[in-house]
Amino acid sequence: MTAASLPDTPAPSRSDATRLIIHRWLVVTVGLSSSLALSLSGTITNVAVPDIMGAFGVGQDQAQWMATAFFAAMTAAMLISDWLTRTFGMRTVFVVMMTVFVAGSIAGGTAQSYSIVVLGRAVQGFAAGAILPLTMMAMFSVFPPERRAMVAGLFGISFIMGPGLGPWFGGMAIDAFDWRFTFYVALPVAFISIMLSVVVFPGRDRDIPPSPLDWLGFLLVAIFLTATLTGLSNGQLKGWDSNFVVASLCLGLGPIIGFVLWELKVADPIFDIRLLRNPKFAFACLASFLVGFTMFGSFYLQPVFVQIVQNYSPLRAGLVLVPGGIAMGIALPLAGRLADKYPPSLVLATGFLVFAISTWLMGLTDANTSFWSFAVLVLLGRIGQGFLFPPVTAAGLAAAPAQKMGTANGMLNFTRQMGGAFGINLLAVNLERRTAYFSELLATTQTEANTTTQELLSTVRGMLDTAGLPNITEALVAKLYLGRVIAAQATALAFRDTFFVFAIVSFFAVGVALALWTPRRR
Repeated sequence: MTAASLPDTPAPSRSDATRLIIHRWLVVTVGLSSSLALSLSGTITNVAVPDIMGAFGVGQDQAQWMATAFFAAMTAAMLISDWLTRTFGMRTVFVVMMTVFVAGSIAGGTAQSYSIVVLGRAVQGFAAGAILPLTMMAMFSVFPPERRAMVAGLFGISFIMGPGLGPWFGGMAIDAFDWRFTFYVALPVAFISIMLSVVVFPGRDRDIPPSPLDWLGFLLVAIFLTATLTGLSNGQLKGWDSNFVVASLCLGLGPIIGFVLWELKVADPIFDIRLLRNPKFAFACLASFLVGFTMFGSFYLQPVFVQIVQNYSPLRAGLVLVPGGIAMGIALPLAGRLADKYPPSLVLATGFLVFAISTWLMGLTDANTSFWSFAVLVLLGRIGQGFLFPPVTAAGLAAAPAQKMGTANGMLNFTRQMGGAFGINLLAVNLERRTAYFSELLATTQTEANTTTQELLSTVRGMLDTAGLPNITEALVAKLYLGRVIAAQATALAFRDTFFVFAIVSFFAVGVALALWTPRRR
């Protein structure tokens, strides 16, 4: 039989091509909408921190657990997302985990104690950590390789812009209802995604044999994160030398040492420690940790600052962050182009430097700083943060062996999310410590020899005298007012120092980014 007589391969019909396009963009719609909703949930409660502190009577060191629990659980879940997908299939994992997310949202929104609020946030974070890598792989699976860069860009914008816009949606929910509705904003998208996923996501591939999960490694990471973050967050409340705090930190130290030793031994590790023997990749993981530290730490600190120090409403606090969120979305694709054209380390260092400058300038703000002045500083910082995500991934993958590309990408994602959990926790701890320090320092200056204090008390008592209050009542109210003034000043000074510490960490990150520079790119 000659070549001419071979039967032609039938071309796909027009109807088949149309169905393929519809299916492809349904997968993209479900992937982008769910990733935006889940990543938005990571920061949406940040504007509710003052309200929740008042509702349950907790301080900053405990209030930060709403954000820390979300990102810590999300970090742990990302380690097993790939195993869950291979074992049970995309459709089953998505539906089950989105249902878990809904349950966590309802638990947090209806909670009558602060511990249930934190538990709800942890459940939300675990579900988000399992779903986000899955949705990205689902989008990759329906596009040819030459169009996957476009898909990665779309996913990156939704994943990064979600946390940036979360406080704005949270502010609108609180302004219209109360803080509990910040848990419910993502639920409509969750319900629609569940229904569509049954149609558009595939089930388990029966040709792929089930593989065992590194349960011991996962358990050690979970214990390390829980124990260490618990010890850090309770240090100011219970005392850094208390038995509980020391035991918690020691309980976290043991598992992380055991985790390193176990991952070096196990055949199929969830975190391949051996790759860190490459100095460039080790620096890339450290840079990724600092990306998460600076990015998610700022998402937490900024809305709390404008509400507590500048007395903004939740809606106004969300609005001051919106221009920066939009700017970050614009900066992301530009950073990707620059990282392709120039050494990624230089783009990364530039992003850290811009963010460090904006954070240092935030340390110079106070209660009288105007809305737009602070919004411009946030916008400048978000532009810098937009230059972090693409180059740190490019630099890390360039330093990893080609056959370990998937593992390296998972390690970079893990270290970034872990940086976010520790960033929020450590910044809140520093804020609480500095507040206590300045409160004690200012209290010692309130003596009879302090003419400014005596003038303030005299002025307040004069204003109360017109109401005909007894002298003893006037004195008590005047001293109460003085206490509030001291507390406000101590809080403002604590935020100033925390912004400066944040900036120092960011300047250090510039050096880490430059350590990734190589004269010739591969």
